[in-house]
Amino acid sequence: MRLPIDSTQKHIILLKLVDLYNHVPDFGDSPIKAMSEERLWISQVGALLSAISIGNEVKHKTNINMLVQYKDFAINSILNQVGDAIEELKLDLELDGRSDIGSVYQPGDVYHFFTDLKEIITSVNSEIMVVDPYFNGEAFDAYLSSIPNKKSIKILADKYTDDIGKYTSKHMEQFQSKIELRQTKELHDRLLIIDNSDCWIVGQSIKDAAKKATYLIPLSPSIAASKIQIYSEIWSRSNEC
Repeated sequence: MRLPIDSTQKHIILLKLVDLYNHVPDFGDSPIKAMSEERLWISQVGALLSAISIGNEVKHKTNINMLVQYKDFAINSILNQVGDAIEELKLDLELDGRSDIGSVYQPGDVYHFFTDLKEIITSVNSEIMVVDPYFNGEAFDAYLSSIPNKKSIKILADKYTDDIGKYTSKHMEQFQSKIELRQTKELHDRLLIIDNSDCWIVGQSIKDAAKKATYLIPLSPSIAASKIQIYSEIWSRSNEC
């Protein structure tokens, strides 16, 4: 049985569908070849539509089956389906009370920030990287310590790595968890990178948890890819703790 997607997942899927809808490749008059840009676009659309619902998955597969004989009709049908899915997601988020992409938190909105951030963190499938120069041990305990041991955790911080290390070393000793901690002075953002794909930016350090005004916003796929590349390179040259 397929589980319903939550608001966090809807935000990410919406951003990716909008990006794909705005960057449709030129399908031309020739047949669509395997491993081509056009085929990749169709596959990415299919994965996102399948994540929304079984109905969308079935409809997309029907369109794919028509590509050989009725290419133009099938492509147009796929584009219409993407457009419909975008509007449906926007409506769903509006009905959920989450119509804005991301959230803004006023001083004192500690619990709302906590629950929203935990929702993002627990959506990880394989790996999460936290980029935050002021991340500390208390923040690790509050947000990351409950992630299942089979998931990989990377923390890129600066000021409080000794404090974080006290928590992570004990966590790894007791639970055999996969945690890497590195220190660098090159940090200019506060980010959550989920599965090396999705990227959220945080207005203030996570440790302050809306004690100050802050925000939590998913980045568009193109910007997310750039940020992920930048911080992957910073990670590779940072100091192991």
